[in-house]
Amino acid sequence: MCDECKSRIVRENGLYVCQNCGLVHDAVLDASSFQLGSISKSNQYKSQQYTSINNRLAVVSSLGSSIGTVEGYMFRDVNGSLLDQSTQSKFRKFKNYYHIPGAIKGKETDYRTIKIMNEVFARLHVPEKIRNRSLFLYYKYKEEHKGKITNHVLLSALSLLLSVREFKHNCPLTLKEIVGTYRELGHRVLGKNLLSLMQDLNIKSSSSSIRRSEEYVFRICSLICRHSPIKERIEKKYSIDVYVYEKMLQLLCLRILESIPHVERGGKRPYPFSAASAYVADKLLSKKLNSSSALTQKLVAQSTNVAEFTIRDHAEFMFSYDYDEIITEISKRLSSSFE
Repeated sequence: MCDECKSRIVRENGLYVCQNCGLVHDAVLDASSFQLGSISKSNQYKSQQYTSINNRLAVVSSLGSSIGTVEGYMFRDVNGSLLDQSTQSKFRKFKNYYHIPGAIKGKETDYRTIKIMNEVFARLHVPEKIRNRSLFLYYKYKEEHKGKITNHVLLSALSLLLSVREFKHNCPLTLKEIVGTYRELGHRVLGKNLLSLMQDLNIKSSSSSIRRSEEYVFRICSLICRHSPIKERIEKKYSIDVYVYEKMLQLLCLRILESIPHVERGGKRPYPFSAASAYVADKLLSKKLNSSSALTQKLVAQSTNVAEFTIRDHAEFMFSYDYDEIITEISKRLSSSFE
């Protein structure tokens, strides 16, 4: 049961959440079903099988013996005593020449690609579950389309994009951010190239559908409420806790976006449109609380990395709709918080 409202907790998109208030309680920890290495159609084992060190997809090595532990470079004798410095140096050289080339021989491209993916994961703070899914898709498409893949780095970017879209609001990264991170690392990855590769591989998954502004709401609200100047203004203007304000903002943004049909959004980009909904939501909230607004177009633009004129244009479009019913509904659901 939920600690806040005592309602039932359900499983949704890899998380345990309250079905009433939406509070996230914990992540769903499932046993990984990913398997590197397989049995051929003739049910005969391949001559060389591969596994993952410590059951991690991102670090792959060939099966077989190793000098000492896989990542250890301090060597001991049969009695457990450390070897002298000159002998340690000899064994380190021997291990480098024996272990590393032997582990990656024939798989240099995969190792290079996985190293790049790990750097991208770290820069974008990609969750572990989505990391595993991206690596799984990379291996899957590489095996299914042998001979068609000419750029493995581009395939890794596509795998990450598909994983992010599959998990939706659990990792609301934009195509621009993924492409930009690869380009910062010196790799020529373009959005149009990803779409072309998707067509060449005939990938028609529901996970590759266009993202909605609703999927970015939780990320937008988090960025806004963790921006120091905004936190100070929230406490000063509304005299409420920042956590409570964030939940109000989330509910209002979702209801505002729900009231605007997708066909009427005129092809507006989902991420900036979601950021503008937060600005409009704060305006409605300040009106209800009889206070001046905590958010300005400039502050929203700075915290979400969206151009200020984009926030202004989208907000003008949103204000053409009627939100009286929305603010009334929200105020009833959060009456204790308003008090």
